[in-house]
Amino acid sequence: MYTYAEIVNELLAEFPEISKNYEEEITWIKDTFQGQDTEGQTVYFDRCFCDYIGRLLVDESQDDIKIEKIFAFLEDMAVSEDQEVRNLLQVTVLEYLRSWYLLQNESEKRMLPETKKIFDRVKSYLEEPAQDVLPCFL
Repeated sequence: MYTYAEIVNELLAEFPEISKNYEEEITWIKDTFQGQDTEGQTVYFDRCFCDYIGRLLVDESQDDIKIEKIFAFLEDMAVSEDQEVRNLLQVTVLEYLRSWYLLQNESEKRMLPETKKIFDRVKSYLEEPAQDVLPCFL
């Protein structure tokens, strides 16, 4: 069961391949939020995990094992008893996926039931993304 306080550690344990990017983000957070109290969960998920998901989804030789692992992780977030974890999933990861038609199309096929319910909520308040706009990392 994921908790908000431990979610970044869980993320790094599940996906060690984003650790290098994570280390860069820690430096950025310390420089940017000097003296401010931030644990950075949203920043880590937005700047490390979301682009990682996006790159995997658009890769021509998709790594289905890694992608399945991602969607299992998202489902675990969706069923967490910690409301902050579910909020993090909704406003950081799922809103990101909704922002790009290409990512939305690929990810919706792979979402598990509870993640899909939260994603449907996101779709109710975010407009359909333009089909001709590509994600910023491409």
